[in-house]
Amino acid sequence: MARTVSLAALQGALSAETDEIYLVLLEIDHTSLGTPIRFVNNSTNVTSGGNVYTAYPFETNMPEDVDEREPVAEIRVDNVSRDLIDELRSIIDPLDVTLSVVTEGTPNTIEWGPLAMRSSGASYDANVITIRLAYSAFTREPFPYLKFDNVNFPGMFS
Repeated sequence: MARTVSLAALQGALSAETDEIYLVLLEIDHTSLGTPIRFVNNSTNVTSGGNVYTAYPFETNMPEDVDEREPVAEIRVDNVSRDLIDELRSIIDPLDVTLSVVTEGTPNTIEWGPLAMRSSGASYDANVITIRLAYSAFTREPFPYLKFDNVNFPGMFS
């Protein structure tokens, strides 16, 4: 799949050495949260698109760009503060999670993404919170939407 990136990001990615620093922006949202939780894997806070992303240690396992299967990602957030655990315990429904990649020099220019996914599960221990993400499985939806049976179309069977 073709992607459009800025010239500076492309030069940084293709150079043997670069000063470009790529940052992953993570946004976790749910109707029960007052405001979305926003993290950046950086040592300082970053403002992107008018939103402040708090510096917080996390890792992302980005989905593969393969046509034959649905993309699945995983986020591992360091459990240094128990506040996030308390938030996750109170939420039963899937979370809305958005991942974006920006460069430190131009945080308002999204180089990759935004990739909007829903959580398909979460687990945690004393050290790490792991959130599994997946797209909605639209390939598993029935087509056509309704089946032509006597329940949906009784006139066809009279």
